[in-house]
Amino acid sequence: MSYHLGRMICCSSCAVRGLFALLVMLLGYIKPAKSTPLHPICDIRVLDKYIREAKDAADSMKRCEEAFTLPGNFTLPKTNVNYREWETKDLRTKAEEVQTGLKLLAVAVQKAQNVTVNSSMLYLIERSYSNIRSITQMVRSFSTPDTLNRERELQTTFNTRTLRTIFHAYLNFLQGKVRLFFLDTEACNLTTS
Repeated sequence: MSYHLGRMICCSSCAVRGLFALLVMLLGYIKPAKSTPLHPICDIRVLDKYIREAKDAADSMKRCEEAFTLPGNFTLPKTNVNYREWETKDLRTKAEEVQTGLKLLAVAVQKAQNVTVNSSMLYLIERSYSNIRSITQMVRSFSTPDTLNRERELQTTFNTRTLRTIFHAYLNFLQGKVRLFFLDTEACNLTTS
C-alpha cells in the first residue's frame, strides 16, 4: 500500500511540474498588454442626462424652505461664459479650465456631504458628486498625459455658504463651459454631425 501511495505522490508532483512547465511555455509566448490611453468619450446625450439630473437637483433645492446654510465658505467657479473669449482658447486650455471648475465643484459638494444630515439632501449631494466625478473622467479622456493633472488658475471664482447656490452653480457650469467644451472637441463634432 505504501508503494502505491508513494507512486501517487511522485506522479502528482510530476504532474504539477509538467503543468508548471507548460504554463511557463505559454506565458513565454504571450506578450503583456500595453496600457492604452483613454479613448475620448463623447456622447452629448450622456452629458445632457447629467445636466437634467443637475437641473432636478437645483429645482429640488429651490423648493426647499430651508436655505441649508453650510459652515464655512465654499469656492465655486463663476459660470458665465464670454463666448468670444472662449472661442480664442485652445482645446487644452479649455480642458484645464473645465477640469479646474469641476474640481472646485467636487470639493464643495463633498464638503457639503460631510456636514449634511438631511437624508433627502444627502441623496442629491451624493448623486451630484458621483456625476461630477463621471463628467471629470469624460473630460480627462480628451486630455493628453502631460496635461492630465494640470489645473488652470481660474480668474473668476466666488464663495458661498448655501447648498442652493452650489447646485445652481453646478447646473450652470454644466450647461455652459462643460457643454461648450464637448461641442468644441473634434471627436464630439464627428459624432454629433
